[in-house]
Amino acid sequence: MAAKFIADQTKGGGLFPAERLFVLSASFFSLLLLVDYLLRENREIFLLPVSLAIILLFLYIPRIRQRFGKKPGWLFIFSALTLPGYAYLYMLTGTLVQFLRRPWQDELLSRLDLAIFGFNPNLALSRLQTTWLTELMMFAYLVYLPLLVWLAYMLFRIRGQAGLQSYVFTLGLAYLACFLLFILVPASSPRFYFEGLVPQGGLIFRRLMDLVETSAQYRGGSFPSAHCAAGTVMLYFSLKAGKKVAMVIIPLIVLFFVSTVYGQYHYGVDLLAGVIIGVVAIPFSKKALRGQLTGSG
Repeated sequence: MAAKFIADQTKGGGLFPAERLFVLSASFFSLLLLVDYLLRENREIFLLPVSLAIILLFLYIPRIRQRFGKKPGWLFIFSALTLPGYAYLYMLTGTLVQFLRRPWQDELLSRLDLAIFGFNPNLALSRLQTTWLTELMMFAYLVYLPLLVWLAYMLFRIRGQAGLQSYVFTLGLAYLACFLLFILVPASSPRFYFEGLVPQGGLIFRRLMDLVETSAQYRGGSFPSAHCAAGTVMLYFSLKAGKKVAMVIIPLIVLFFVSTVYGQYHYGVDLLAGVIIGVVAIPFSKKALRGQLTGSG
């Protein structure tokens, strides 16, 4: 039934559910940016025309997909563009972490760590820092993004368009929940809150992460961990893709979870909240897609 719906969507030239969710999300956060500019002259207002261009591109994607629908490689690319779209939403949300002008909540999150775990995970892992462990953890953190795309491709190959779209839509729900909480619970992250805990040493992957930190990350967006929310979704869908895929994904994602705290990017409670959001997004996604399937006849 799901496969028939996806096929009908492709033939009919309509947006997939994940694409509709992305367009609505981009429109919502862009509207918040406009309001923030009118109220406080947000300097990132230049992103508004970028948002408009991206939204228009997504609205045009079904036509492109119709044209290249007979070529599997191109069909995958134009069916998975929501993945880089989420990266843009992450950047857009970064301009809004102080939209409500709330103080940073790092002290609260640090106290929650102590209450939940009985110790501070960030401090505990900082004591284990070595050059090679840092290099391993930075590798695990960096490998998350290519794994995100690779799993999408494997689902497309093994389970077809239905498998891909279910995965991408579930990721979208998890990301959206995290992005909203970035604004509601602004936190600068442990690497800004604590002093002297940022992992030292490391080789190639540590240097690559230095570039990522300076060019693609921002202060804020700590609670919850959107990376761990997505990682949880990836664990679930890796099992859907089969044992061989799961054997690659599961150990790397588990290691990746640890790296988010070891690298001082997130508090322990950030990781926990991200996992919960990922777990909750899975049944919500199933329900949402089932409703659309029913509505489509």
